[in-house]
Amino acid sequence: MQQFGIIVNQIAVMTILAFIGWLAGKTGYLPEKSGMYVSSVVIRITAPALIVSTMASYDFTPRTITDGIWIGVCAFVFILLSFAAGSMTSSLLKLKDAAANIYKAHSMFGNVGYLALPLFKSIFGEKGLVYAVFFVIVHDTLIWTLGVYLLNKHKGNHWKENLKHLFNANTVSFALGLLFALINLHTIVNGNAGLKLVYNTLYNTLNPLGNTTLALIMLFIGLALAESSLGSISGLIKKYPTFVLAFFKLLVMPVLAFIILLTLGKALDPFVRVIVVLELSMPCATIIPALAAQYGSDSSFAADNVIVTTILSMVTLPLILYFLNIFGG
Repeated sequence: MQQFGIIVNQIAVMTILAFIGWLAGKTGYLPEKSGMYVSSVVIRITAPALIVSTMASYDFTPRTITDGIWIGVCAFVFILLSFAAGSMTSSLLKLKDAAANIYKAHSMFGNVGYLALPLFKSIFGEKGLVYAVFFVIVHDTLIWTLGVYLLNKHKGNHWKENLKHLFNANTVSFALGLLFALINLHTIVNGNAGLKLVYNTLYNTLNPLGNTTLALIMLFIGLALAESSLGSISGLIKKYPTFVLAFFKLLVMPVLAFIILLTLGKALDPFVRVIVVLELSMPCATIIPALAAQYGSDSSFAADNVIVTTILSMVTLPLILYFLNIFGG
């Protein structure tokens, strides 16, 4: 019940934030095109701040490196497997151009931070948070590379033109954050009073700024949802690709990953298996709608995916936890 309570709490916060954005959009309380400005602030300011401040504070220990590498490898393999599944199902659904690329991106990327980390902390303590970092690193690396590429692909640009979008404030911030994490910057500065003062000043500036990212993204999703037809019955019927996506992302892929990892037997720590399966069970990534708006992709479809999978995850996440408990997670 405690785990379920955490899931409901995190989802309730996200839903309320989206509702505020939706209400502001429906009533005209905010100026026209506010969503575009919000997404620009997220992509260019708050997300880079979140990436650097969070990764700079990660504290890796030698005891977690081996299992962490396994988690990273599993994350890479299963995210790409999800991409393959998303590519096949988007073709079967006859999605085209921007919509197809959004579908593929959301097949791969989930809410592995805001929703997952509090849950892991409650169930596993600090160990769960540290192990989850390895999944998040691989996940976010793919978002800011393959994800950005996909969200630009519909424009029909030459691949060299699309590659230019991989070099942005977020990828640079992630490279710096990864470097800081690998050298254990947090530990290094603790040994020098001057460096610690500089570190604390920068961290105390960037961390609260970065922590606004989730709220701003959910406000953006609400604004985008205000312009969509998801709220009507006919709108829901038209959004059937979102429900197909939810089925594969929230249930099929996590169960498939569990079965595959179970075949590795003693070669893989059961705790690693649990972390990977739970991360793969998360609803669609909230950053994708903001990225879609920034790069002129189908942000409305992306917002629908986040809202629907987040709501459905209130049922599916407890089911996955129960499944792991029963079948040897």
